[in-house]
Amino acid sequence: MPRHIPILFKDPNISDEIRERTKKFVKDHPLASSAVQVLLATAIMGGTITVAAAFPGIFKLIGKHEVSEKKAKRERYQKLWRSFNNLKKKNIFEKVGEGNEGVIYRFSDKGRAMVREFAVETLELEKPKRWDGKWRMVMFDIPEKFKSRRLIFQRKLSELDFYQLQKSVWLHPFSCVKEINFLRDFLEIKPYVEIFELNEMSNGRALYYFRDLLKKHA
Repeated sequence: MPRHIPILFKDPNISDEIRERTKKFVKDHPLASSAVQVLLATAIMGGTITVAAAFPGIFKLIGKHEVSEKKAKRERYQKLWRSFNNLKKKNIFEKVGEGNEGVIYRFSDKGRAMVREFAVETLELEKPKRWDGKWRMVMFDIPEKFKSRRLIFQRKLSELDFYQLQKSVWLHPFSCVKEINFLRDFLEIKPYVEIFELNEMSNGRALYYFRDLLKKHA
């Protein structure tokens, strides 16, 4: 296998919120679906691509067979290197300079847009140890000219396991203000989305929908 100069990722333009969300996602999901997913997480968290590193804190790629750690590390490195070169050709990364530890890269403007998309794709609600007994209702009236953004927002609510009370009214028992605000800012739909907190819920279908989840966090 050819030796490559280590690649270091340093981008001060990545927000602390996105870094922390990425770290949590990596911790909660030890297996990644693709090398690109691992690469983006590595770059967002300011990691390094090097054959000598064990990629601490970075989730492993899903494989069909168990292999030795040495071989697995080499295969991960090769996949990450190929993914890095492919994204670099697409102008996702830009070179900043060189140091004693290797070549330094950061995300380009195009790459930062990809980071925001990654942050939305991996966005998850924090599950409390114990439910506080309150309900969160998300209501929106997003204009037709923003139809594509509305569809993305609705799809993400569904992925986050919200219950759809009405076409533009969704419900969840767990706190979601930070996550909804993140989506509103990313999609630029803040004026059209409202979040309400309810002390009671009388909708039987909603209660039934969340029955198992609430039992786990009672």
